[in-house]
Amino acid sequence: MSSVPVIGDLSGKFAPDAILIGEGSRADLIWTRDEFMGFCELMRNENPADEFLRVYRDSDGASHFVKSKTAKVEQMITWAWDSIVGRANHKVAIGFYPWNSHGQSCWAAIDFDAHDGGAARAKAFALAAFQILYKCPQFYLILASSGSDGWHLFVFSAECHPVENWVMLLKRVVDQIGAEIKSGVCEIFPNEARIGSRPHAIRAPGTWNPKTNQVGAIFFESIRGLLQKERKKEESSYLYHSTREARAHQLNDSAFGSFYCGGHGDWLEQFAITQAGTRHAQLRALVYCCFRQVSHCVGRLIADAQYMEARVQPKATLAEHLEEFEELWNWVSNQWLAEVSDVEREKFALLKTETERDLFRILRNFARCSEVKNEPDFPFPIQHVATRLGVSFQYVSKLRQSFVRASIIAETASSITNRSAARFRWCLS
Repeated sequence: MSSVPVIGDLSGKFAPDAILIGEGSRADLIWTRDEFMGFCELMRNENPADEFLRVYRDSDGASHFVKSKTAKVEQMITWAWDSIVGRANHKVAIGFYPWNSHGQSCWAAIDFDAHDGGAARAKAFALAAFQILYKCPQFYLILASSGSDGWHLFVFSAECHPVENWVMLLKRVVDQIGAEIKSGVCEIFPNEARIGSRPHAIRAPGTWNPKTNQVGAIFFESIRGLLQKERKKEESSYLYHSTREARAHQLNDSAFGSFYCGGHGDWLEQFAITQAGTRHAQLRALVYCCFRQVSHCVGRLIADAQYMEARVQPKATLAEHLEEFEELWNWVSNQWLAEVSDVEREKFALLKTETERDLFRILRNFARCSEVKNEPDFPFPIQHVATRLGVSFQYVSKLRQSFVRASIIAETASSITNRSAARFRWCLS
């Protein structure tokens, strides 16, 4: 881990992959939902699922900024995005803490307030600070309005740095622009909190401001470069097919996250809703394509994303879209059952959970693909199959052992660490 550099020289390269939006644009006109979720995931700093700031209005219209107690971060990120695009009946925003249990953060921020008629002052300070950090290629920036006359400048790094280093960096920047760290003028995140205590949180860029009922505008962003680096870190060369690791959040047994979405192809692009009147046909084609490749729950997530990323507003609601997904999935399921052999149908009927039945269907498809290639077996990469099922890789490992005991599959070759997955033979001819 390297320390955050001291800013003293304004020379150097510009930040990578920069996009400057002169008049400012709403977040959903700059980023896709996946990109928004991607940098929200970075802002989490690998904290627990309830370590974030909930922002909402109560029934009396009063604004609240409180640390979450029970809500799951994945659900709140999605809700915050729905509030940005205008799909949420009750708007919310989400904020994050620039620290973690190790006293580190991969990001920091400066809030330039416009209290007491200081709109021009806030803008001038924000642009001056931006000009300093813009010249530092190791940083990835987001410059945004706060949903009012204030401004937020977010600074991301590819590495985590100690909180105290971020504090020192931001204090130097604020000092260089002639501002004062003072409530109502300028605040830094992380701030100089007591040792071991949690710094204040700040709303994610572009989110809804409950005090004004407006969303922030994005004036500059170079975060895509960092998101692309993070995606490359998660790719694994020995997977049977590549998987889209950057979709939404991290998968586990309790909350859905990044999910398999077509390997080298991208189902959300292939079956995108780009023209009016095509939603149902695109959904039907999506279900036909993914039924043998992913679990029911992951298929539903993809259908949800298909609707949410539609480039024209569908006439059907999201609830109606997902209801049609269930009808199509059930129909294809009946067709699939009619094509399996008697011995396969008998084994399938003995499986007790939906996840087991999903895995059976996926592995049968793996076996059929191997047959087409005249191969006697197929690879079974645990982590990759986990993204297809929407569960943890530990659970997949247990399921794989149970399938071996049930004589559904048999191992033909052991895995080689970081090189190749274990290979298996389908036992149900």
